[in-house]
Amino acid sequence: MRISVGSVVPSLFILAFLAGCPVAPAGAGDAAVPDALSGGGGEGGSAGASGAPGGKPLAYGCAANAECASGFCVDGVCCDSACDQQCASCGLPGRPGYCTGQIVGDDLAAAMPCTGAKTCSLDLTSPTIVSCRLKNAEACTSNAQCATNNCATFYVDEDNDGYGGSATLHLCAPVRGAAPKGYSTIGGDCCDVDSLTFPGQTAWEDYINACGSWDYNCDGTVETQSPTSGAMPPASYCGKTVFVNTKMGCH
Repeated sequence: MRISVGSVVPSLFILAFLAGCPVAPAGAGDAAVPDALSGGGGEGGSAGASGAPGGKPLAYGCAANAECASGFCVDGVCCDSACDQQCASCGLPGRPGYCTGQIVGDDLAAAMPCTGAKTCSLDLTSPTIVSCRLKNAEACTSNAQCATNNCATFYVDEDNDGYGGSATLHLCAPVRGAAPKGYSTIGGDCCDVDSLTFPGQTAWEDYINACGSWDYNCDGTVETQSPTSGAMPPASYCGKTVFVNTKMGCH
């Protein structure tokens, strides 16, 4: 029996249709696949992103406003708005083409760039949920000024014993972050030029500290005399050698 090609082709289409397979019309080829970077129309990209009048749709790559149907080319993609406010971007992962708050990093493209001493950060008190605020290690006076929302107090630690004196420095820093070199997160050192004197000190010495005091634990009082042997001498002997093999200290 002779079977013509013309009778086989329609039969194949019918079988494919019944099997649930998609059947593209003749000549469709790759032209149905849009090119996100060139604007569609296959490899040439000359037909426009999607045939939309005026230019490419949102999220398509661009180099100038005139290329986009929206009229806005921002951060290398067609955007839904000018998106030129601080800490906003049209190129964030998962949101290309839509102006979205930028919660980390500098924003150099804004009309007023957020860079230098400041950076973008999450700010739940702002209507846009983002703000351009001070970076870590920048001087501050309140938590609201800092990208970490933490204006920390550090105490100058001249003797490096882990406790600072009365002099302070306020810097933006991570919550519970370490103090900069030469500073401590703990104050209260009553003699910050003597590393053996600090709050909570339990040892005692045989001589007055560098500040001329027997107050080694910074509790504001001269500690009780503690002889190593023998009877208790007068308070005036504190820290001195008295009798034989006996020294007085302050604990």
